[in-house]
Amino acid sequence: MWNKAMWVGLPQSEIQRNQIYHGDLTGRFAYFRLDLDLPEPGKLVLDISANSRYRLWVNGASVCSGPCKGDLTRHYYETVDVSEHLTVGKNVLAAQVLYMDHYASVHQQDERAGIQSVLTPGGGHRLAVEGAVQDADGKIMASVFTGEADWRVYLDGSRYLTSGEVTSCLGAVMEHLDFSKVPYRWREAAFDAAAWPAPEPLETVAYDGFMDKVGLLQRFPMKERPIPLLYETERQFVREYRSQSHILERDGMFLMAGDHAVMVLDAGEETSGYPVFSFIGGKGSQVRITYLEKFTGEGIRKDDAEHGEISGITDTLILNGDTVSFEPFWYRTFRYIAVDIDAAATAVLYRPTYRETGYPLKVGSWVESSEPWVREVWDMCVRTLRRCMNETYMDCPYYEQNQFPMDTRLQALFCSCVSRDTRLTMKALEDFHCSISPDGLVHGRYPGSYQQIISTFSLHYIFMLEETWRTEGDIAPFRRYLPDLDRILSYYHSKIGPDGLVGRLGYWEFVDWHPLWSQYGGVPAALTKGPSTIINLMYAHALERAAILWDAGGRPALAEEYRARKAAILERVQALCWDEARGMYREGPDFVQYSQHAQAWAVLDGMASGERVQTILHHAMEDPDVLRVSFSTSYEWFRALEAAGLYDLTEDDMARWAALPGQGNTTCPETPEDSRSECHAWSALPIYEFVRVLAGIRYENGQLTVQPNLSYLPDLRGQVCTPDGVVRFDCRRENGKAVSSLERV
Repeated sequence: MWNKAMWVGLPQSEIQRNQIYHGDLTGRFAYFRLDLDLPEPGKLVLDISANSRYRLWVNGASVCSGPCKGDLTRHYYETVDVSEHLTVGKNVLAAQVLYMDHYASVHQQDERAGIQSVLTPGGGHRLAVEGAVQDADGKIMASVFTGEADWRVYLDGSRYLTSGEVTSCLGAVMEHLDFSKVPYRWREAAFDAAAWPAPEPLETVAYDGFMDKVGLLQRFPMKERPIPLLYETERQFVREYRSQSHILERDGMFLMAGDHAVMVLDAGEETSGYPVFSFIGGKGSQVRITYLEKFTGEGIRKDDAEHGEISGITDTLILNGDTVSFEPFWYRTFRYIAVDIDAAATAVLYRPTYRETGYPLKVGSWVESSEPWVREVWDMCVRTLRRCMNETYMDCPYYEQNQFPMDTRLQALFCSCVSRDTRLTMKALEDFHCSISPDGLVHGRYPGSYQQIISTFSLHYIFMLEETWRTEGDIAPFRRYLPDLDRILSYYHSKIGPDGLVGRLGYWEFVDWHPLWSQYGGVPAALTKGPSTIINLMYAHALERAAILWDAGGRPALAEEYRARKAAILERVQALCWDEARGMYREGPDFVQYSQHAQAWAVLDGMASGERVQTILHHAMEDPDVLRVSFSTSYEWFRALEAAGLYDLTEDDMARWAALPGQGNTTCPETPEDSRSECHAWSALPIYEFVRVLAGIRYENGQLTVQPNLSYLPDLRGQVCTPDGVVRFDCRRENGKAVSSLERV
């Protein structure tokens, strides 16, 4: 709880010293430091926040990063107990603060553009800390309050974020660091910061009494962090390629002036973290550190480190001849790290390490089978899910690092299969709720520094609300979101044309990355000629989901209205888009193209029954001209086959996942073929299939049901987390039927 701390920022003298002009602070770093002399270690629990991002060290130990991603109405702060890091004598609290003004750059390829997934209101580098060191009796030994304690600050005019072709318009960034131009030991106790100026007090963190009284909102409306701190765990690289230095087996690697050294380090699997590279000597040497998810090249495996091409996000260092250490401010995602050194003088590179980071998801479910690919695919999918969880869900950790409603809806479903921790899911729902635009649609990714609307993604927000409520069983936490349903569905209703179907929605009408839709950016090609069958069927499905929620929320009349609107849409789709000769629904009234997407949504909307359903889906699988779903849209396809009693036919689709480890994947790629991102959590669908369908363990509205469907598996065993506790299961075939034994753990 904030009391007397002040927001503090850069004095004008620091800006003038660096000759920085107005609007040119974005992407730069300020270093805040507080020295404390303690007669005993003491206890210190502090609140901390910054604008726009910070990393905190205490006596050289990395403590946390933040603030948790929020927006203009929610500026989060962290509460951290740093007592274990305190010692007798001199102690140092060091906060590295990055400022990003998203209005300062039009495109992220600008030199010092910010991190797109971070949204703050401007106002320059700021830090806020509240707390005091107490002795064993609770007596205050030292204050750490900004605005009261003797904090010092330094603006680094040389180190900054960069962007390039790899990171353009995405969340990931790169760094350029010349050690001869920065106070690189500023976090150490021996460093003398006496010449640094005191930061300038700006305003109170707590609400000003008058502002609160008359309803004036603060620039930084502080909210307690709603999710746990990210974990940081020390890790070692497991292999080295393209070098005979054996650096992972020794303390370091020696280079002479003029040497050009290249090495590739393998973490063993795709991961996210803070790599640490330490050097001594080598004044003027240039070091390029490139982070890779995979290797590229004609006809090679993704893990062919000996022959594959190296390209990707790259940090660049210039050594100053002293003992220095580099770790990036913003985490990096990688399976491999390529280190390229041009030595200008004698240098030593010590053995590199990294600190893995991410959301502390406690996975309590697991599966295995006598079919070895099952456990292999399960581990790959869970790893993918973990890597795409940070302070928000992320579509991919390497490139975009953004929270999209379509991706997040699937990630939340998969998370519910492996853990009872719903905090990130509930934060995501709050994020999307806070993003609603004046016309009623949620943002296509949020939080984020550039506004983007993907009009179809608002439907996925509705799907996610209903699915999360169904798992939790209590409508109370979701009541505040129910009005969002009507705003979204009213927008769609306003786009109904004379033919009774929803036409062009505006913004980005993304459905799937199918090659035949690539020229339209993943938008169904039917929209070039009129309405899209897929989008109309998705809209109808959202009307039904919203009706279910309003029934639970006590508004049956509104639920009845939604169902009437759904029936009207389905009637027009049937009249205008059904192709009797092909036994499928066309992609549009006047557009002769067929997709698994449209047939799946038609089945889920109840547009056919009995043998007709199976006929539609068989055509969708067997006719060669039908567009196939990719990983991102396979969930509805699998659900349609399940509803039609044809779940056995998912075996060929599941084979796409079973083949991935043999192609060099340790995580699930964005698309089955020619994927840009090698870690994309909307592709972790087998988690759901193993738990909810093949093992058949579901928990909905307070009811646990078990209906195993081993299908193409001879057996499946494991355990599953449910709101009613952990269930251990063993499924097997007996007399041609799937049976299951259960045990509560």
